[in-house]
Amino acid sequence: MNPIVERDIAHVGMVMRASIMSCAPQIALVDYWRRRVTSLMKEKHLAELQVCALQRLLSELAEIEKELNVMRADRLPKAPA
Repeated sequence: MNPIVERDIAHVGMVMRASIMSCAPQIALVDYWRRRVTSLMKEKHLAELQVCALQRLLSELAEIEKELNVMRADRLPKAPA
């Protein structure tokens, strides 16, 4: 197992959700983290456990994106009835 990749995966797992939800809930941050995880997935010689961790992070990003879309929809002005 590549210890640098392992450290990066752990870092992304700890920081990703907090940075998106509390700092600036914008699509741009979701895109940033998706690119970061995707670039890690392209590393050579990943262990199966690392691939699984990265896939979980991508799934979590998809869920965060759904939550953000709901939050944005709730903030849109309602059309008069």
